[in-house]
Order: sequence, then C-alpha cells, then structure tokens
Amino acid sequence: MRKILLSLMTLVLVVGMVGAGALAYFQDTETSTGNTFTAGTFDLEVGDWNEGFGDGVSATWTMSNMVPGVTTVGPLYVNLQNAGSLVGDHVEVSFSHVITDTPDVESDTNWNSTPGEMAEWLEIIAMSYNGTNWVTAFIPNDANRDPNNNSFFDLEDVTMPSYADEGGFLDNLPAPLATGYRSFTLELKFNAGATNDIQGDTLTTTVAFTLNQEASQ
Repeated sequence: MRKILLSLMTLVLVVGMVGAGALAYFQDTETSTGNTFTAGTFDLEVGDWNEGFGDGVSATWTMSNMVPGVTTVGPLYVNLQNAGSLVGDHVEVSFSHVITDTPDVESDTNWNSTPGEMAEWLEIIAMSYNGTNWVTAFIPNDANRDPNNNSFFDLEDVTMPSYADEGGFLDNLPAPLATGYRSFTLELKFNAGATNDIQGDTLTTTVAFTLNQEASQ
C-alpha cells in the first residue's frame, strides 16, 4: 500500500512539472533610451539703419516739428531675417496708429482728432520690400489705390482692408532666409494739404512684420 501511495505522489509531481514547463517561455528585454521630440523654431529678427538684428527696433522713421509740404523722412529701412530653424512661407506687414492730441494749441480746430485724421496727411513717397517699390509697381494700377479718397497714397490707406487684409499687397511677401535678409523701405512726406486740425498733435505708428509658416495664414 505504501508503494502505491509513493507511486501516486511521484506521478502527481511529474504531471505538475510537465504543466509548469508548458508555460515557461524564454524572454529577454532591451530598451531604446534617449528618445526626444524637439519642436522647430520660428524666430523673425529685425534690424534697421541704426540698430542691429533683434526682437524689435524703434524710431526708424521720425519727423518732428513738421511743416506741411516740406518735412520728409527716408528712405530708411528695416531688415528682416529668419533666425529660427524652420523655413517660413511668407511675411505680412501691418500698420497701426495712435494719436496724442494736444488740446492746448489754440490753432488746433479739432481737439479730438482720430489717428486716421493725421495719418492721411503722411504721404508715402516710396514703400518697397525686397527691392520692389509698391508705389510705382502696384499702386498706379490698383483700383483701390486711394481708399480714403484724398488723391495720394498715405499711412491711413495702408491700414484699410483693401491693402491690409489677406490678399492685399502687404500680405504674401517673400519670407526671409536664414542665410540672408530682406529689406522693407519707407519714405514719407508731410503733405502740403495738412490742416490746422492736427497742429501740435503726435502720431505714433507701429509697423509689424509677421513671418508665417503656411500659405493659408
């Protein structure tokens, strides 16, 4: 009887070992380390005639104590370069104005002037990008060349939808390359038709340059 029990126990152990062996697969694990995902960069830098390339420039175009029909500025330029790692599709240029009205000037006939009421007297003599002068190349043949109807091209015109919005000549401009730069040049004149409404007033203009990644932007 004892031999029979021992034989049964041995048989159970063998069956158990066989069952365990059927589930024992070999395995070896190695790893891939140091995987990184780095976004590219867009870094438009600008420089002008008296400032090197950086994140912005100031006072590129200034006129003080302006005399109608006499005071001019330029042509002066802003250079654009792409200091990032990605190639841009195009550049767009936009203008915005803020006016500081001076109500204590006796001859000022309007003490609540809007920016456009002064910007319209700053005539654009020349405006070019990448060597193309828009004043001579595009404006003469543009049906919307004088949006404010004052008979000349000026700093108020370039804030209006016909020029400033997508599709206007201030959009879809060639992007600067990492190995070089493109130049935006502007020449202005205080038009002789300026009225007493803006005597003593100051117009501050911001010219923004935007580098875009896609054509749809």
